[in-house]
Amino acid sequence: MLRKAPDPEDRHLVPPTTRRLLWVVCVLDAMVLVWMIAMGEWLDSTSRITSVITLGGHHLIVLGIALAGFLLLAVLAAITRGFAVASSVQYTAIAVAGVLSVVALAGVMSVIGLVVGAILLAALLFRSLASGRIGVMLRGR
Repeated sequence: MLRKAPDPEDRHLVPPTTRRLLWVVCVLDAMVLVWMIAMGEWLDSTSRITSVITLGGHHLIVLGIALAGFLLLAVLAAITRGFAVASSVQYTAIAVAGVLSVVALAGVMSVIGLVVGAILLAALLFRSLASGRIGVMLRGR
């Protein structure tokens, strides 16, 4: 039969975990802004590993993306009562801000992943050396 059209201003509660994550992303965006302003040129030119943080030596682009994500999240925090309730349009804007923030943080996340992976690999190797497994394998040849 006939149904009422959904109201675009129909607001739904945002889960508490999502709220906390959005606040963390907002703080991380602010940190990226500060780091790109203070150390962006140095990160671009020092080495290839540090230029990964600025997505290949483009600290101004990372700065702009982080600024856009931070401003969008700041505006959304104000109009969604601290990310407590949001309409479908606001959910879409939150998703866009999240994508912008992830792109701005991609370089940092890749360097952190490299460091964590190297530490895990070293721990596995040292564990094998300490238990004598590698020595037994080498002596058997």
